Amino acid sequence: MPKTLPKELTSYDFLKTFAVVFMIIDHIGWYFFPEDNWWRVVGRLCVPVWFFLIGYANSRDLSPRLWMGAFILFCGDLIAGQYFFPLNILATMIIVRLFIDQIMERSLHTTNTFWAINTLLFLLILPSGMLFEYGTQGFILAILGYLMRRRHELPEQKDLINTYFAFAMGSFVAMQFILFNLTEPQLITLIAGLLLVMGSLYVFKAANYPKLTKKLPRPLIWVFQFGGRRTLEIYVAHLLLFKALGMYGDPERFTFLEWGWFFTGL
Repeated sequence: MPKTLPKELTSYDFLKTFAVVFMIIDHIGWYFFPEDNWWRVVGRLCVPVWFFLIGYANSRDLSPRLWMGAFILFCGDLIAGQYFFPLNILATMIIVRLFIDQIMERSLHTTNTFWAINTLLFLLILPSGMLFEYGTQGFILAILGYLMRRRHELPEQKDLINTYFAFAMGSFVAMQFILFNLTEPQLITLIAGLLLVMGSLYVFKAANYPKLTKKLPRPLIWVFQFGGRRTLEIYVAHLLLFKALGMYGDPERFTFLEWGWFFTGL
């Protein structure tokens, strides 16, 4: 989003608000209902949106707010007795923003180079996920956003872009199935939801909606703009709250300052 935000609603407001809602659902499942995978199945639908938007953006903003948010959550993890690694998703976003352009510059030389690099990124998802959340899956989803933003500049790559959509979605589904040991109904639900999300990302464009803004009630406009423009603050604040509630309600799982080096599961 530009530094001077428009007064009217934008496509970013709607997409990010959707992602915020499902992100909170995902974290409710992780912190309060760890044995019920359905919360995670639904909540996982937000993940492609966040990384897609990194690649889709023209800027690679690494503002002090982002670094501070990552550091605050890192400290919160240690205080709540969680783990040092993997680093939180804000750290992953920093890593992706730092290297996405260099990766794309090299990978678009030839089709073989592109798929060789992406095969390597796929193979590194699980090992890299031990160091930073989502690992190189974040790069795969960000590359999808990068390609979609520049699809008109790469008309000869149309088939590659369409194929990459299937690759990005398939890799994400495969990782969720492995990590969460999903049942068949859960897997079907995840795939159906991702088809809707990925379809929305396929047609996503930066746009303002002045006419719609005039028709909607002001409280609803505020909800969408708050959700779409304060995502970092929402992310940090609700996770700190959930960590505090976890320490209060489940001290055996969230033990004050008894953190470990690596995440070892529930």
